[in-house]
Amino acid sequence: MDGSEDSPTGLSRATLLWGVLGAMTCASMIPLEPNMLEEGLILEAAQRLIRGDHLYQDIVAFTGPLPFEGLALLFRVFGEEILVGRAAVTVLHGAATAAIFALARSARADGLAHVAGALAASTPILLFPLFSTYFYTTLAVSIGVVASWAALAGLRNPRWAIVAGVLVACSALCKQTVGAVLALGLLVSLVACAPAASRWRPAIGLTIGGALVTLVTLVAFAATGGLGALIYSLIELPLTFQSSFNSPHMNFWPPGKFSEEIIGSDIFYLPYFYSLLYGVWANPGWGITLLTQSLYALPYVAILATLVRRWRGGALAPAIWIHLATLLAMTSNIFPRADWGHLVSVLPSAAIQLVLIAPRPAAELVVRSRLTSALVGILVLATAVVGGTLYWISVEPSFGPRVPLRVVNSGYRTDAVPHAIRYIREHTEPGDAIFVARAEPLIYFATDTRNPTPYGGVIPGMIEEQQRVILEALETTRYVVMSDIDQPVFTYYYEELPEVQNFLERHFKIPREFIGRKSNWMLVLERGPDRGATHTDLIELASKGRPWIRMRDGSLDWGHVVGDQIAAAQNRRLLPIALGVRGGGIDFDLTIPEGAIFQADVGFPEATGFKAVYTHPPASQMVVSIKTNGEFQRLAAKNVLTTKKKLRRWTPIEVDLSKFAGQDVTLRLQLRNSRPIRRIELGWWGSPRIALRPDADRSG
Repeated sequence: MDGSEDSPTGLSRATLLWGVLGAMTCASMIPLEPNMLEEGLILEAAQRLIRGDHLYQDIVAFTGPLPFEGLALLFRVFGEEILVGRAAVTVLHGAATAAIFALARSARADGLAHVAGALAASTPILLFPLFSTYFYTTLAVSIGVVASWAALAGLRNPRWAIVAGVLVACSALCKQTVGAVLALGLLVSLVACAPAASRWRPAIGLTIGGALVTLVTLVAFAATGGLGALIYSLIELPLTFQSSFNSPHMNFWPPGKFSEEIIGSDIFYLPYFYSLLYGVWANPGWGITLLTQSLYALPYVAILATLVRRWRGGALAPAIWIHLATLLAMTSNIFPRADWGHLVSVLPSAAIQLVLIAPRPAAELVVRSRLTSALVGILVLATAVVGGTLYWISVEPSFGPRVPLRVVNSGYRTDAVPHAIRYIREHTEPGDAIFVARAEPLIYFATDTRNPTPYGGVIPGMIEEQQRVILEALETTRYVVMSDIDQPVFTYYYEELPEVQNFLERHFKIPREFIGRKSNWMLVLERGPDRGATHTDLIELASKGRPWIRMRDGSLDWGHVVGDQIAAAQNRRLLPIALGVRGGGIDFDLTIPEGAIFQADVGFPEATGFKAVYTHPPASQMVVSIKTNGEFQRLAAKNVLTTKKKLRRWTPIEVDLSKFAGQDVTLRLQLRNSRPIRRIELGWWGSPRIALRPDADRSG
């Protein structure tokens, strides 16, 4: 019946075996795939802690301190190697797998407990790469699972309840929301499932354990003067950017079709393994879309099925209720951010919960044994196929000697990131300051350089403070590493930190080693000559401009606006212009200041928007004209994309406007083309502006 157990010896051996298998599957994945953002954040912070910085005072973070301080401790003991943290994850996943099997064995005595163990053991491969990466969500999930097993043991022994409380607090010190929901769920479960004679004892033990860890944490940070920073970073700061961190949840209707809200960012919702096989620009069909919707529905199905099972089938084993608390805690991780990277943390718990509540087969023992063997065999086969495929598509390590991991992601298999890492390593000394502008803090660790700011990446909100600190750091920084990863589901850098973006455009150039390279979505920017302060940013002024398209007969049709948000490319923001058959443009009414220069870049071949990826029409002429006395006169023109080889680079246009100083003019930016322009084509200018010559800039 539900809740029965094997003999202690048999249970111990089986639990140990599943723990070893879980550790082995996790270990098989740790040589794969550098994680640029999540793992990079913790690696960079751990190095800084070793060198004397203080978390939350010198390093801005909004998740718990345990992953950072824990990795710093491991670095001190075993050395600053990326595999040190991943080895710790391997041990922890082995413990979590053993805990899942023990919970399942307590919930049901039949062979399906082994299916639960197989599900837990296979997750590092089937849901690669989260469960083999040293990341705060990974730690929170695994520690939370072990805490649930300890809570189950705490129903019989109050000491285990205290251990469970300690582990729940540790989970919260990795990710606050997961730990908080788990604490509440386990408290309710323990009170509901404990024997009547000791109804409150396990819950009290859980509370004591959690309180002890909380007290130790508060005292430790108070001793270093960081208590206020701790409270602000873990409570106040996350509440300030919930809306900006939000992403839409998967739609469940209509089946097999993404909603309009998601379709532009569907790559972030599709299973990662699918994206690895078919690339980021794959056009998902009905089947994979329906599978994605089904996976997103799985946690809610498991929760509802548990309640239905209780309603129709009577009492459930304590292990089922305790694991339900785990499932609810993991489900909280997909709010407010609901992409695939957050969903994977709950999928194992959802699948395991369905196994725990599955009706016991009425067939004979031998038939039930074959069913278990078949299910475990399917999981083993799927795990072997996925794992083999991951190694098959991976390539040799290329991120430098400090990141000896085989690369799997198609974007990382190109030379874009390795080239940036090599360039920085060749042009800097260990400990030199560089700035990684967007979301790739692993670059700091890979190049053994120093982050001159407290920020490992863009922090939603905090715009004024971030800009002030980053701008101060950039004054003495020679190199910036900057990727082109602006996406609707993430943030647009030029919106989050506009003054920083403007500073980079003004003071930094792209070294010739990165110009025209095929794989150059990851760039190094080098300090260059001052291009002058911005007097008029024409992208910011675009809403007041007058856009038009040129018809076949040469006439202008006014009012055509590009209804899409376009990502930046190679340190330039894009001013898109709609095109008619013969081109298009936009007019601006301006007053020209003293010492004015028109500056822009043209000719970049493609652009990424929310709705589509656009191509620039080949063999185009980009023209700058000005009207002063009723007539337009051409100031400059550039022919772009005149060869079949479309190099991913900008061509600068610069025009001295000094002779128009003080005049009210109409500035026209246009694209002309001799051949008919296709519908999928769009024109754009890169960061067009009216700048002031540095010697004429009185603003400093």
